[in-house]
Amino acid sequence: METFNALAVQFLPFIGASLGAYVVYFIGQQISSTFFKQKTSARVKDLIGAKDEDKKIKPSDFGSPEFKIRLAFARYNIDVYQREHLSLNIARFVVSLLLIAVLHFIFNLPLVTSMAGGIGGIMIVNSFAAGAWTKMCNEIDKEIPIFLSGFTSTIQVNPNILQAVEEESSVLAVNSPLKKWLLERFVRLGQEQGVSVLERLVEEAFRISNSLGVMVFLIGRLWRTGGMEWKRSFALAASNLEGVMEARLFGLSAGNSAKGAVKLIIGVTLFVILIMARNPVFKSAMESPVVQAVYALSILMMIFGYGFMGNMIDTLM
Repeated sequence: METFNALAVQFLPFIGASLGAYVVYFIGQQISSTFFKQKTSARVKDLIGAKDEDKKIKPSDFGSPEFKIRLAFARYNIDVYQREHLSLNIARFVVSLLLIAVLHFIFNLPLVTSMAGGIGGIMIVNSFAAGAWTKMCNEIDKEIPIFLSGFTSTIQVNPNILQAVEEESSVLAVNSPLKKWLLERFVRLGQEQGVSVLERLVEEAFRISNSLGVMVFLIGRLWRTGGMEWKRSFALAASNLEGVMEARLFGLSAGNSAKGAVKLIIGVTLFVILIMARNPVFKSAMESPVVQAVYALSILMMIFGYGFMGNMIDTLM
């Protein structure tokens, strides 16, 4: 019993730190989503004249928060269907607990300073959850110019839009996410429900990326109107979109390079902190509350800065 009490006294602070970090993160997330959330897709829809209907996204819908969580866990062959948010919260808690323990036992930082790892663990799990979705969206964007180039030629000889989309989708790679979306969503739903499904498909495409949303909107207009004039107009618009996509991909590459540089800086900084924290010469200095606060603030600023920069790059791209 005494051994159990001793272990409980030793690990309860880590559990409390993880819970406290989650509360702080939750409050910050609510404030951020209320005051600072950007509506880039809405602005793009206004520019092209697409209707922005305020529809409630169902948990099972493509691109919903639950879908993104399932997509992230599916990379590791873990099925979390109908347990998405519970699984994500468990992962947040476990990773926060592990990160606090690493900072305390391996980096030899005081418990107060190590508590900063709780928020860091939550951000790491959120990055993991968003990473699979972001990766899929970026891969789709990379394939849009390839698809448009062939589709523009195909519609000149094949007036059937669904057949043209299916034909050009088959040219894409076997594991292409754009091919999967076009065949399983656009072609299948178009065959089942006809032109009436276009508004739903445009809305879904904009949830993936603005570029896909514009492409589907243009294909939808061509499907509804037809005629040689619209084919010429589509070819011109597609050519312009391909140019925009090439510039976007260049910017995305630069953004990924910037992320890599920041990761390197964070790694070097953590290595320096590890050396100083385990050096007996600096042990007395580590006991100072001011030094502990500086270390905690530095860790939080690095984690927050990387997350903020990554979100800003993904939003602008």
